[in-house]
Order: sequence, then structure tokens, then C-alpha cells
Amino acid sequence: MRTRVAIVLPYFGAGGGEHMVSRLAAHLDLSKVEAEVICIFGEPQNNELEKKILEHGVPIKYIGKGKGFSSAAIKRLNHELSEFQPDVVHTHLSACVYCAEWVLTHNVKMLHTVHSMPAFELIMPKKVVMAAMYRCGKAIPVAISHEIQALTQSYYHLKTTPELVYNPVDVSRYSKLEKKKRKNFTFVNVGRLHEAKNQILLVKAFEKILEDQSDTDLFILGDGPLKEELETYLKEHKLTQHIFMEGNVENVEQYLAEADAFVLSSNYEGLPLVILEAMASGLPIVSTDVGGVKDVVTDNGLLVEPHSIEKLASAMMQIKANAEMRKDFSERSKRNVMQFDSSIIAQEYIALYEKYARLVKH
Repeated sequence: MRTRVAIVLPYFGAGGGEHMVSRLAAHLDLSKVEAEVICIFGEPQNNELEKKILEHGVPIKYIGKGKGFSSAAIKRLNHELSEFQPDVVHTHLSACVYCAEWVLTHNVKMLHTVHSMPAFELIMPKKVVMAAMYRCGKAIPVAISHEIQALTQSYYHLKTTPELVYNPVDVSRYSKLEKKKRKNFTFVNVGRLHEAKNQILLVKAFEKILEDQSDTDLFILGDGPLKEELETYLKEHKLTQHIFMEGNVENVEQYLAEADAFVLSSNYEGLPLVILEAMASGLPIVSTDVGGVKDVVTDNGLLVEPHSIEKLASAMMQIKANAEMRKDFSERSKRNVMQFDSSIIAQEYIALYEKYARLVKH
């Protein structure tokens, strides 16, 4: 008999959590699980993330909550869960709090994927709810890296170690493209233009490289609240001929295929999907040593301490200067990323679904 799982997320935006849900749901073995995705906020976006799920044969239900508290939306969510009668509820981001009432009143466990540092994952009232859910054993945290696993256990004072399942990546999507190098040596960064991603540090580090190496370009893919600040800095420092802000793009894999190296400058992370995508593209990695990055950037890149312009610039110049190092890192990226392919990660989640469904039945 198939395990019934409700995968619940707030919305289908452009973040890593939403991409993770899409990849997971689109690779579940439907001979083993019967799945339904529930989106709490908003209406269908008709984007690629939703299309992948639907094409795989997994339905998506929309609660249409909107902004602010809505008791009516909670009732609609509870009704949807009661209609579907899942054996396991798998939540992401703030969806965990909205599902808490239904899980508490039914003989079901909630698996909650912790996508980032627990101190930043939820606002305080929601943290209190999840702390209670963890303590009573109704919710089980699933960390996406060893560091997030340790931080979650410590932050919530858990007696048992959280489960660990890494983020998935569709390896073939990124590995199949023909590599097409640009004229200049090219770094690429992908991420929301946000303080946590610290692209201003990256820009300043790259500015140091340009002081004596003008045959180098940087492409920054993404949008966010720091866009105007970054654009102003590039204009004032005359960097627009070498640093290109491309905004949100649909063909990230094409930019990765045309790059020589991937660079990440974040202040903190869970396990960034963009690192796995860059690895699938066969890129050497330069990254700040934050969150779960060290779990996947082992022998295939350079890690530096966060917040240091000089150390990030030095690592980027080291990668650029050493063709043999880049070749080795590239081969290792392609080899190491295979264990994070979406089909493998989906099987690991199915094992968790079956495990916790059995626990409540016995």
C-alpha cells in the first residue's frame, strides 16, 4: 500500500526551498507514495516549478491564504488535509506552523525540512510553535546539512538528532549543455540580492581583481532588495564593463555552461542549491565557508572565511591563475554531485515517509 504524503509550502517563488520542493515532488516514485502538494498562499503561478510537479502526476492544491492571519484559510487547509488523509505531512519554510493544528489533532507526524539556520528560519512566535511540536514528538526536523543538523538540535534543545537529507539537483539539466567559454575569464554568482548573500562583498572582491587583471568578468544572476545599491556602486566605480547584473533568468544553466568558475559570498546558508547546480555544470567553486557549503565543497573548490574582501579576492585569483587546479576541481564537482541527484534524494525522503508512517501505525 502506498504511503500518502502531503507536501506543504507557503508559495511557489524563486527561492531555494521552492526549487527543492519542485525537484522532490517531480522525482517521487509514485508506485511507492501517493503525493499531493499544498500551496498555502496565493494562486497558480504557472511557472516551471509547478509544471514539473504536475507533469509528474502530482496534483497541487491552492489554499489562497493571502497576507495576514486568516482563520478561513486555516480551515481550508485543515479541510484539504482531512480530505487527503496523509500518512505524513512534509512541510517547508513557514508552512509548518499552518499545519500544526491539523497534525496535533491527528495520528500523523510532521516532517519539517529546515532550509536555513534555525535562528533565521522563522519569526519568534512561529519558533515557539515549532519548539513545542518538536518537544512533543509531533514534528521531526530534517536538516539539509550537517551544520544545520547540529544547529537545529542545539537551538531547539532536542534530545534526538534531526534527520539529515541533502538538497536535490537535477544533474542532467546542467551537465548536458555544451561548455561555451566567453572571451574573458568569467565568474558567475546566482542568488537573491540580499544582505545574507552579501553580493556587495563579492563586487568589492572582484574590483580588486580588476586592478591588474582586466580580462575578467562577473555575472550576477538574481533580484532583490539590494539591487539598487549594487547598481549604484557599479556605476560610481565604473565597473559596468566587467560586472553584469542579469536579474532573474530562466536559463541559469546556460550562464553556468559559459562560466569558468562559480563564486558565492554569503554570510550564512543552509545548503545552497546553486552550489549543486554549479557542480553539476562542472564548475570549480569559490565560496565563503558558511552553513552546509563545506558538506559539498570538499575537494572541488576553495572555501574562505566570510566577510573578508581580501580572502575572497585571493581565492578567486588563485582559481583564475591555475588551469590545472580548475580542471581537477571541475572533474571532482561532476563526480561528487551525482550523490545529490534528485532521483536519489527523492528515494531518501520516501524512506523517511515510510519510516514515520509506520511509527504512528504501530
